[in-house]
Amino acid sequence: MRKFSNPSQRGFSLLDILIVIAAVPNVGHATYITRRGGATNKMDGKSFPQKRSGPLWQAEQGFSMVEMVVVVCIILIVLAAALVNILPLLKKSRADAAQELVLGEMRRAHERAIDERRIYRFTFVAPQTIQLEVGTPANLQARITGSAAAFAQAQPPLVLPQGIQFSAIPGIPSAAGAVPDGFGTGATAIDFDVDNGGGQTQIYFQPDGRALDAQNRLNNGVVYIAQPSQLLSSRAVSLYGSTGRVKAWSLLKNADGAVRWMQ
Repeated sequence: MRKFSNPSQRGFSLLDILIVIAAVPNVGHATYITRRGGATNKMDGKSFPQKRSGPLWQAEQGFSMVEMVVVVCIILIVLAAALVNILPLLKKSRADAAQELVLGEMRRAHERAIDERRIYRFTFVAPQTIQLEVGTPANLQARITGSAAAFAQAQPPLVLPQGIQFSAIPGIPSAAGAVPDGFGTGATAIDFDVDNGGGQTQIYFQPDGRALDAQNRLNNGVVYIAQPSQLLSSRAVSLYGSTGRVKAWSLLKNADGAVRWMQ
């Protein structure tokens, strides 16, 4: 029988088929890409990549511009909501801190006058400074002009927190029975010596515990503290001249929208 030797007509041998079957599983892993130094290394399907310190990526992934915009918008919304809730708390905390400063310093001056048996002059300086001076030793019956003609600085001046001032904001209660302890009219920020005309800014704490004015008269009064134009940031500290007692007040809003002082 005649044999054909034309190569184009020769079929696949069993060995050829086995080689193809063995090679097919590695087709999907024929290319490995390393991201070291920006180089790209291609490796054939019959070999394995060597271990490298850098990560091996089989596919490039990332965020689309739309996804990034959505994430940024969500973050901005959360921040805006947080600021809406935080800002009123910050304003309230500053007003409370200012009130605590005034209240604490007045009480301290009162106690020092009794303990040291000396007269302490407490002065409010608009818009936001407190000064404390001490006079010469005095006895219980001494008058200011006779026992403490000169005053020396007892401590450096103190300043209220930033943005807080001695201020009587329009809208605070002004009726006789609605102002703190019934002192003044709510129209003057620093309003001491109200029984003698009011509007005074100095208090003389005595060794016997009383608080007097410069003419040795009992000094009743009140000082208002607030952030300008922020009604509900209003705070007040009242003073009873006969005992030197001081009290703290906060302005609150009722359900009907009206405001009132609460101790």
